[in-house]
Amino acid sequence: MNELIEQRPLQLSIVSDTETFAGMTEEWRVLGKQASASFFMNWEWHYTWWQVYATPSDRLYLVRFTLDDKLVGLLPMYSRRPKFALKHRLMFLGTGEPVEDEVATEYLDLISHPDHQQEVADAAIDWLSSCKRWGTVELRYLLDDALLVQAYRARAELVTIERNVGNRYRVPLELSEEAHLENISKSRSKRMERSRRALVRDGGFEQISVTGAAELDKAFHYLAELNHERQAHKQRKSVFASDKFNQFHRLLIQLVIEHGGVNIHQFKLKHSLLAVIYCFYDKNTCYYYQSGFSKRAANKYMPLTFAHLAEIQRNRGMGRRYYDFMRAEPPSYKEDFGCETTPMVTTFIFRSRWHLLGFNTRKIVRRKLVTVLNTFGINRNLMQ
Repeated sequence: MNELIEQRPLQLSIVSDTETFAGMTEEWRVLGKQASASFFMNWEWHYTWWQVYATPSDRLYLVRFTLDDKLVGLLPMYSRRPKFALKHRLMFLGTGEPVEDEVATEYLDLISHPDHQQEVADAAIDWLSSCKRWGTVELRYLLDDALLVQAYRARAELVTIERNVGNRYRVPLELSEEAHLENISKSRSKRMERSRRALVRDGGFEQISVTGAAELDKAFHYLAELNHERQAHKQRKSVFASDKFNQFHRLLIQLVIEHGGVNIHQFKLKHSLLAVIYCFYDKNTCYYYQSGFSKRAANKYMPLTFAHLAEIQRNRGMGRRYYDFMRAEPPSYKEDFGCETTPMVTTFIFRSRWHLLGFNTRKIVRRKLVTVLNTFGINRNLMQ
């Protein structure tokens, strides 16, 4: 069922059913290419997320902006009611899952045709800030220069909270390999040179990329094993322990592999698997998403570092513009790769100052309740 709202010169319509969502593949893909949207804004990512993570009480809001029946803007949202809240919260599709199942959907924004960005962004902010069906809008993991960020910052009357959530780290591939390596610190360069000599002496570093779905499935298994080894060493739980996380990625891989949108690269020394990295791709960017590496080989060979450098060089040769390490809170090991950085924010938009007061009050109550529960050894995740 589609809800139609008249706005001139744009028309705004809302897709709220999964069946229509399933049929939006082509128009979504066309608009995404026109807008140069990131991989994490594609239909495959969002539709898979909705299949795996939507709860029965969630409500879908795929906001379509059309001009003369042509799709010129798309804002993928949904609403969910947080615990202890009277109204639903509107959020980006692809966000809001429990921390232990989190898939890290980042660089979200309005998808807009480049010729209509201003009018679509203004219409989107009007809709986000005026609807009475929710008290709060939560926009997670926006780049500081996102269209929606520019639009809401221009509205002095809006009641908002904006929080810095780290930086995007990426390597511009227009730099030659030599120029890029010059941006790496001298101490790290010395360590890398020692490890490089050890790799050469012991047989060389071999990169194996998958070519089909069956190979990708096997590589995913190796990735999960090495990621678990890496996290266990830090006394942390691997996200690959989550059934929903694994379900999401196995479904997603089947949708994007035929377009060359995914690969899992294995790096071996003779017959030993040293590192695995999981990457997504669009026309301009390789997105480094997850990895695992052998801790036994880490100090001697620095396998993850050389896996990154090999994939950076491979994508440079393919003509892509960026190798994207994605978001991290500084200080981060990603700084060691000579990355350029862009700030990222999460923003809350409130219908009124009363809604802001209610939001802050719930935060205070929740924080105190978590403190009390922790004294009794009760997991704070129950509060999410």
